[in-house]
Amino acid sequence: MSFLWLPIGLLPSILSGWLLLRLVEGKSPVLFRWERWIAGFVLGCVLTTYLIFLTEVIGIGSFSFLSMLLTQLVLFGVLGGLYWKNRSKLTANCQLPTANSSPWKPWQKIVTGILGVWILLKLISGFILLMGPAYYDDTISNWNIRAKAFYHHQELILELEPNSGTGISSYPQAIPIQKAWLAHLNGGWHEGLVNSLHILWYLAGLSLVFFALRRLMDLQWSLMGTYILASIPLYLMHGSSVYGDCFLSVIVFLTLSWLFFATRSKESNRMSYIKLSAIAAGLLVYTKSEAMLLHLPPLAVLVIGLLILGGLTASQKRSTIAWYCISVCAVLIPWTLFKLVNNLGFGNAKDVSGITSDIEWHAGVLRAIGLNTFLEGNWALLPALFFGLLIFKWKSAFRTHLIILTGFTLMVILGQLPIYMFTGLHVEALNQTGYARGIIHLIPVVVVITTILLKDILEKNKARD
Repeated sequence: MSFLWLPIGLLPSILSGWLLLRLVEGKSPVLFRWERWIAGFVLGCVLTTYLIFLTEVIGIGSFSFLSMLLTQLVLFGVLGGLYWKNRSKLTANCQLPTANSSPWKPWQKIVTGILGVWILLKLISGFILLMGPAYYDDTISNWNIRAKAFYHHQELILELEPNSGTGISSYPQAIPIQKAWLAHLNGGWHEGLVNSLHILWYLAGLSLVFFALRRLMDLQWSLMGTYILASIPLYLMHGSSVYGDCFLSVIVFLTLSWLFFATRSKESNRMSYIKLSAIAAGLLVYTKSEAMLLHLPPLAVLVIGLLILGGLTASQKRSTIAWYCISVCAVLIPWTLFKLVNNLGFGNAKDVSGITSDIEWHAGVLRAIGLNTFLEGNWALLPALFFGLLIFKWKSAFRTHLIILTGFTLMVILGQLPIYMFTGLHVEALNQTGYARGIIHLIPVVVVITTILLKDILEKNKARD
């Protein structure tokens, strides 16, 4: 019975997210119908929880059921009113170019059916795992226990246990607030109900990768890319546990993929993609601490590159700057002020100032990273395939629009290496913890790059034959 509250509880987020995306697209819709609903669900979860957080902080709301409900209804009312007012301009159907699919061969249907059943079995197993209580480190203190505290006390609590060091108070509160809302609807805490969010975010990641690939290639290759993502062991594990990294990976993917499609789309659709990417970039700030430190700087570099080399008109450049600056600052400035006022650190497990206070070389880090990446099975064959294709197809990877995806991925990976090699966070790499979670954030992007390059090389070889 408790699980019936899951779709009911997510409905405000889904509707608000859908309305936001449709309003941003305006007269030039660029998203598939189901893609908009799924992306709306993911971004809506961040948007609604961020506004609930703001109402509590400024003193006009709380984490009580009525206050959280009212905040979501007001948001839905505002977005719904804007949609109704502009409905005559938002009736255009989305005509997206999709690659024509070649006829299915019998063996392709059989293989697809077998792989589909296999993915379904893994999803069922993951869902069963989420029915139990959270049992490890971040999954307990930073997500579920914090959510329980919000639910029971109905207010923002930074220190779960005074002077105990339990949990990281500087994390954004999107996930705990969403879980507290579901607990309010259920009338009590239910592990299976609140943990179900994580498998939904995992499914959203699979779906959004499929839709992105479908813009570029036929159905068979789009399904192949989706299966590659579903076959990554550690990504599935994070979708089946109460970590927040899979959730973050989906929003990183939306931000980056929409920017990528902006660079290769027609001029009439370009600004729609840029606006969507800007909205996702702003909401990215309120997901996990890594977003501010590791993901926004490379994204800023790419946006600057787009402004210089993207062939945008003067008007489009001004609009691009305005959308990114306003969207990001609308979340970044209040969140940063909140951290400063409450003396919260800027970092992940450790404050940035603490990380940089003792710089020295730590032996064994590169070896641990190499083992984790290539030899332990966390990512199956994806890293070897990815880096091999980058080398073999370097022109396609770095001299086409794909540079948006490859450039971001390599900037984030290379940006993390000095942190683990020279700071106190080296233990996160040696213990095979933080480094692997950082790679999780990039996996959907890496899968799309790999699928594009793999298709390119295989089809060229087939043409030669």
